[in-house]
Amino acid sequence: MTGRGFKPLSLDEIQVFEAAAKDATNPIRTLTARLLLHTGMRNGEFNHMRPWWVLEKNGKYRIDIPRREDCVGGAGPAGFGNQNHFNLNDRGEPCSKCRNKSHREDNRWTCKTRSSDRTIPINSKQEDLVDLLKWWKNGYDYMPLSHRSVNYHLKQLADAAGLNRKVTAHDLRHTHGTMLARMDWTAVQIMDRLGHGSIQMPRKYITYTAQASRDLVEKKYNLDSL
Repeated sequence: MTGRGFKPLSLDEIQVFEAAAKDATNPIRTLTARLLLHTGMRNGEFNHMRPWWVLEKNGKYRIDIPRREDCVGGAGPAGFGNQNHFNLNDRGEPCSKCRNKSHREDNRWTCKTRSSDRTIPINSKQEDLVDLLKWWKNGYDYMPLSHRSVNYHLKQLADAAGLNRKVTAHDLRHTHGTMLARMDWTAVQIMDRLGHGSIQMPRKYITYTAQASRDLVEKKYNLDSL
């Protein structure tokens, strides 16, 4: 029912993973894990996020994901053995993913589906997450992480949490979907928040969460022995 790529964290795993994220000494690592867990952003959305995506009104914060954005996450011009001796640590060039999309007219980042340009409210109760967002917004012009390095930071946190599994940005996206399902969000509401192009995956979150709840009850009360 779930498929190989569907690996949301369990409730226990969420608790220890988030605790490890809060304990991390690298604020970018903490921001990465907590924002992905509590927004369900895609990896590509997160690592292309710019300060002007983060907006505030009446003390409430939100992330506005645009349809397109200039990509500055690359490491400078390269190729042909770097004969011109470019500084490969320079920023400002598009990342490899944006450079290598043959169907695009330019090197700008484009969100995945027509439903992906959306507004994601940040829960005002997550005060420490809001503080991290403000810290990043005031100190950075871009998210200083590549697609690969996002998952590297998440792997480090999974190891620190003692989880016997790999954790990726996609896993946290699925986890956020199941968190919404546990709060009785409808499939349409989940689809809107996560920017899905169809309702199939939101329905899977709801079905998965209902089955996980039944399994937990059966395990707790050992219903087969009654």
